Amino acid sequence: MRDTGSLPILMVQFNGMESQWSLCDCDTSKAVMDLPANQTTLVAPATAPLFILLGVGVQNYTCSGTTFASIGAVASLFDISCLDGTPQFATVQTKAFKIWESTPVGVSPRAIGPLVGAPHLDGFHYFVTSPSGTGISPKWDFTSTGKFAGNATAFVIGAKVGDIPAPTNPATNIDWLQLVRVEGDLASQIFRIDTVGGQPPTSCEAGSAPISVKYTAKYYLY
Repeated sequence: MRDTGSLPILMVQFNGMESQWSLCDCDTSKAVMDLPANQTTLVAPATAPLFILLGVGVQNYTCSGTTFASIGAVASLFDISCLDGTPQFATVQTKAFKIWESTPVGVSPRAIGPLVGAPHLDGFHYFVTSPSGTGISPKWDFTSTGKFAGNATAFVIGAKVGDIPAPTNPATNIDWLQLVRVEGDLASQIFRIDTVGGQPPTSCEAGSAPISVKYTAKYYLY
């Protein structure tokens, strides 16, 4: 059973923001992704993004020897296109993480978006067997919810082509990434930026159980 005891308090705290920013699916033609100026690894496309999303979820790790190794992630993806250009946009991932971090076990990440002005769930992010048949690959899936529900091609499986440490607190915040499409029609490029949390402890004991580490991030799909 989901433990939602703390959610009424959170709803009161963030109700004003939620009601103010209740729209979704806003025009992204003038949106500009903000990448660090002192790097050339992540290269923003010349075109405007198709989707601007807030991801709320967990990064999953297994203990390999004495260090943790990634075994994928699971997240809910909320439309934040209507927050772009507002004062709230710069910190929405931080506010979402503070709420997400404090929620008790059993609360779904789907509960977090509405509390930070992002009530519209566009889809989900998770990992699948790589199209090559070896290893796992990240997938952004809009096929089961939102305006693309029922569209079997509304997904993208990506392959990483760029990776930089988070500009702020990289020991705690997971890397910023650029990926390109391998399969699916949803987008041709994916960027993960403005990450908060998600990094595992620096070491582990051999044989210890897998762990899930909460995180939030912005995703830009082109």
